[in-house]
Amino acid sequence: MNPAAGTEKAMQAQKLQVKFFAGDEISETALVPVFHDWIRERVVPDELLIDVADYSHVPDGPGVMIIGHQADYAVDRDGGRQGFTYSRKRLAEGEFAARVEDTFRRALRSCVRLEGKAGLGARFGTGEVIFRIQDRLLAPNDEATVAAIRPVLDAVLAKLYPGQTAKVESIGEPREPLTLRITVSSTAGVSDLLSRIDA
Repeated sequence: MNPAAGTEKAMQAQKLQVKFFAGDEISETALVPVFHDWIRERVVPDELLIDVADYSHVPDGPGVMIIGHQADYAVDRDGGRQGFTYSRKRLAEGEFAARVEDTFRRALRSCVRLEGKAGLGARFGTGEVIFRIQDRLLAPNDEATVAAIRPVLDAVLAKLYPGQTAKVESIGEPREPLTLRITVSSTAGVSDLLSRIDA
């Protein structure tokens, strides 16, 4: 395949996902009514949030989720580690760079909102993040795709972690969606990262 064609295909991907890991255990029982409130109060006015699904009984599973039309929101235990995952499914606007930045922004907004909920006990670290493209047709899990998207991802990371160098490594099997683990020495809170990406 022509490398340029592969790059162009990767730039079309919309199914983007970002996960920030929980620093403290979040009560999934307490989370269910919180997510119901998000739907009732329309805390994300430009997205249609439909229902809450509780999979907390599934080991290393999707946890507690808001199922939305454009995106899903979840406090999951994927890989055995609890964290918040924002998963854009469709209707992402703008160029690829804008979509990547928007995915991080929406994930961070949600983490800040959860940390601000009294009694939930939510706290998220910023030194490790998972970025995933859930579209193996447009973005196969290979070195060419990683090379194609790295300039965009690096630009977003430069905004989030100014003056620091983030380590980006591909994880998972080739048959799985492209998944990148981002690690950086960071003591900043999710609210700090949100203010940087909103600047």
